[in-house]
Amino acid sequence: MPEPQRTANFTLNSVPPIYVLPSHLLSEDLHETEDLIFRLGGSLTYDPKEARVFLGKVGQKKRAAFDLRAKGVWTEESALPEVEVEQGSNGEAEEEEGPPKKRVKTGWIEGDVKAETRQGRKSSTSTSSTASSDRSTNSPPPRVSWPDLSNHIVVLKLAWLESCIAQDRLVPYKPYIVYSAKLISKPAGESSPNALPSKTPHVKTNPEPSSASLSRRKSNTATSILERAKAEAATLPSSTASHPTRRRHGEHAGQHPSQPKHPPKLHRTTTSEFEDLANNPLPPLPDWAMGPYAHYSCCRSTPMHPPNAAFIAQLSKIKEARLLTLDDIGVRAYSTSIASLSAYEHHIRHPEEITRLPGCEAKIAMLWSEWYHSADTDGERYIQTVRDLDSDPDLQYLRLFWNIWGVGPETARKFYFERGWKDLDDVVEFGWSTLSRVQQIGVKFYDQFVAKIPRAEVKSISDVILRHARLVLGVKPSQHNTSEDVECIIVGGYRRGKLECGDVDVVLSHRDENKTKDLVVDVVRSLEREGWITHTLTLNTTTSDRGQATLPYHGSHRGHGFDSLDKALCVWQDPHFDAPEGENVKNPNIHRRVDIIISSWRTVGCAVLGWSGGTTFQRDIRQFVAKTRGLKFDSSGVRDRSNGLVLDFEAGRPKTKEALEAILKGKPPVAKPGDEWDDKDTWQDRERRLMDGLGFGYRPPEERCTG
Repeated sequence: MPEPQRTANFTLNSVPPIYVLPSHLLSEDLHETEDLIFRLGGSLTYDPKEARVFLGKVGQKKRAAFDLRAKGVWTEESALPEVEVEQGSNGEAEEEEGPPKKRVKTGWIEGDVKAETRQGRKSSTSTSSTASSDRSTNSPPPRVSWPDLSNHIVVLKLAWLESCIAQDRLVPYKPYIVYSAKLISKPAGESSPNALPSKTPHVKTNPEPSSASLSRRKSNTATSILERAKAEAATLPSSTASHPTRRRHGEHAGQHPSQPKHPPKLHRTTTSEFEDLANNPLPPLPDWAMGPYAHYSCCRSTPMHPPNAAFIAQLSKIKEARLLTLDDIGVRAYSTSIASLSAYEHHIRHPEEITRLPGCEAKIAMLWSEWYHSADTDGERYIQTVRDLDSDPDLQYLRLFWNIWGVGPETARKFYFERGWKDLDDVVEFGWSTLSRVQQIGVKFYDQFVAKIPRAEVKSISDVILRHARLVLGVKPSQHNTSEDVECIIVGGYRRGKLECGDVDVVLSHRDENKTKDLVVDVVRSLEREGWITHTLTLNTTTSDRGQATLPYHGSHRGHGFDSLDKALCVWQDPHFDAPEGENVKNPNIHRRVDIIISSWRTVGCAVLGWSGGTTFQRDIRQFVAKTRGLKFDSSGVRDRSNGLVLDFEAGRPKTKEALEAILKGKPPVAKPGDEWDDKDTWQDRERRLMDGLGFGYRPPEERCTG
């Protein structure tokens, strides 16, 4: 999907609520298209039942209807309602654009309509061409008009949006219609089909606009444009008047039918609140919330404990429910909102503060208003939707299975909805033989794996791993903490400052690249011999197998880079415990999950960066470098997407703009006499140089807590 290279001269704010169909779209392309619609002022919705305009790479009516049914939208093919048009100054109805006819003039602002009225009627003796010329000169640019879609929907090819961008204006949509229909109730006994990718190749069609539909026009309208504009404006929240926002996250998207439905609670601003705003204006918008990169969480600092943590915790529960209901779009939307709110340094006291932030819109503001007015203190406040989710029996079972190590949301749903299991005993009794080894271990040590690991214990586990790494590499005590030593870096939540962690993630590296090849095998074997590792569930040597090179770039393949390093997934248990002599006593120490990751020194900064940030922070790094610099980043290195060249942002370089530009071109940096060098060779400095080189700048791991 192309993106405007300059400020667009049009907006999508007149288009009815838009939903992007994910069929035939890669996840990154889907997200980029949604972001583009949002930046163009479109009413983007993540709930297909709210949408009236659907955009997608769909070329056939049957496929479009199927995709809508899969989203719970039942339709029956039907022509769209006629477009209401305003009487022209000559008493005739204006006609919609379409060669050689004029476009309907609808959607003008109130001032423009009044100005045209004051101009009066044109002289009856003027020729039609002169009148047409006058209208073209004195009137605002005509707008594409949309029919009343209260009970109808229309599916457009994504090429319509591409054409709007290419022509820098809102183009007529009729040539791009794939399917138009009216909304119907779900037929009795029918169920929504699963939305599976089509096995047939995508067929592009180019339907011609119907001349019959262009010629059918109503000669009279029930209401004027001005009256309709006023009626529509009365239904919109005030915050959307000056800030185009994404319409909704689709609060009820994927919600189980057993959950009670509650009408949305709208914030009612009282006189005292208006007076409070007048006396205490909203705090200034943070610098990070403005500019072209405001929606990238990697371009701002996000602390571990934000001022609005209590409200964010409520949103996190909604996001978790979206994850368990396989609502990927909802998960991403809430993740973006949570990351933005977490970076906001002020304690929110008015919903207008929320709608100003990137990735937050009226829906989040309404949830905050409901939460804030539910009680007097943060500890007592709540959102009714969250209470419903907490008490929903289906979600309770899904959470139980989802917390099994090796079980994702889809598998959890199969356990419950397809096999009817409701507890771990059912899993053991009816499905033990069908589980993978990782899942069997996850069930066996379920209660122990759920227990959090204190920071002190994480550090002690890391110390043991470092001791064994030094042992297998033959590092002498005199070489400890020197350039000859192996580096052991605790990453994950520990590095971001968490007091308790779900598992332990450790990166091992050495400046001698020969010593990191197959190091994971030797370290795990040594730990097993001493009794620290009881089970090795996964042992990958993918990086060593490819000569420790950066992951090859394949333009059509995405989403695996952060897991491409040599790595061992282990079950850890302290072998030391007090036991009476001569008695065979079972080890009572708790089992922990430990990941041991190996990185060559050449890309240790990539490995540490790739394993240290919050999920949204990591997602936005990949999107930021892809969009702004045409690069592919993962924990094994950086490549140029255009030619596949490996780019080294970690090595020492002069502190000049020219040096960085040379690296971006795949050339070695050249120093001039007197240039200051940045060449410290610690893993911290390599990570810092990497973040600066990628363009979003360094920030400590404690400020990457996006969730």
